[in-house]
Amino acid sequence: MAKTTTKKTVETLTHEDAKEKNAMETYRVPGVNNLGTYGRWAFAEFTEVFRIEADFEAKVQAEFNKMIEERVNGEHDHGF
Repeated sequence: MAKTTTKKTVETLTHEDAKEKNAMETYRVPGVNNLGTYGRWAFAEFTEVFRIEADFEAKVQAEFNKMIEERVNGEHDHGF
């Protein structure tokens, strides 16, 4: 059975960090996922402090469902 690990990293992004956010979404997360050796990563931005926990849970569930769907349909195979 595969091990599933969820890591929360909460950071405050300023307007100057918009380029960093774009780099995460466009290059880093897809790059790590294509490597296939560090698990599956996803990027999410949470702006409502009182909804972070619920929004995080929904994001993890959505990404998990997406990963399962890709596996079932054979759309994303990196051997991990």
